[in-house]
This record gives sequence, structure tokens and C-alpha cells, in this order.
Amino acid sequence: MTLYQIHHRKILFDLILNTPELYAMLKQLARIEPRAYLSAGVIRNTVWAFLHGQTFDLNDSEIDVIYYDGQERNNHVQQRVKQTLEDLFPQQQWDVVNQALVHTWYRKENGEQIQPIASIEHALSLWPETATAIALRLNSSGELELIAPFGLQDLFELRLCWNPALVSYTTFKNRVESKKW
Repeated sequence: MTLYQIHHRKILFDLILNTPELYAMLKQLARIEPRAYLSAGVIRNTVWAFLHGQTFDLNDSEIDVIYYDGQERNNHVQQRVKQTLEDLFPQQQWDVVNQALVHTWYRKENGEQIQPIASIEHALSLWPETATAIALRLNSSGELELIAPFGLQDLFELRLCWNPALVSYTTFKNRVESKKW
């Protein structure tokens, strides 16, 4: 890991640990489902707001939670985790997804089913934007654990870069425009 990467990681961890709402969510998530991570926009938007000298309002964004359970064949754990989070944090919008089940409902642009996802790292490596492909959780020791297959550079340089692994450039561009990034 380079000094640059270490610096970005430290800033991210300090920011998350010093954002009481996010830290509270991470603590509860570790208790509810230890395999689960906060991911995607809530992390990206928190960092980008910080880099612009602003505070990100968590009520302005859906909060994505991901985990991987290859033995789960239905949505019972997803539903339990989502319901518990909604009970604990009713002001938030929650999206909880077992990445092991994504292949059962996600389709490529041509309608083809995707191959089963093997892990959280694999799932993140397929996400449309590199700066969004990030996940954090508190591990069993209470320390932050980060998964960012594309690193943190795009996130900290406020860059939206297309990841061609699953979606077309047109789809990426449409996402950027629809979200007004």
C-alpha cells in the first residue's frame, strides 16, 4: 500500500468514525448481521460532501447494505436485517441485498442473467462506478474493515469512472445524468 493509499484510508476511517450517525449504523449493523457492510452512495456522498466542506444529510440518500451468504436461498435474512434497521433508524431508507442472490434477479442490458457472484469483493468489482464500489463494516474486533476493489483514488479525486465489467458506457452515462452528479 502506498503512502497515498494509506492517507486516503486514514481520512476515510477518521471521517466515518467521526460521523456519529454512520458510526451508530455500523455498530448496529455489526450486531444485527456481522457479515454486512455499509456500501455505495452513503460512503461516496459522505466523502464528497466532506471534500466540499459540507455535511452529508443521511436522509437524502438510500443507504445500501450488502452481505454475502451463499447458503441463503430466500430473502429472509435480507428482510430481517432491513426491518431491524428500519426499526432502529426509521428516518433512513434502507436497501439490503445478499450479493449471493443478485444473479437470480439482475439482468444484463441484453436480458441475460449474470453469473453467480462469489464474494463481496466480486460484487463490488462489477458495480458501474469505481468511486461507488466501496464497502465498510466493523469487524468482530470493533475495527473498520474496508473493501474497495478499485481503491480510493477516484473517490478522493471526485472522479466518476465507468467500470465496464457489467454495464455499457451509455448506461453509466445515463446513471450520471439521472443522479445529477
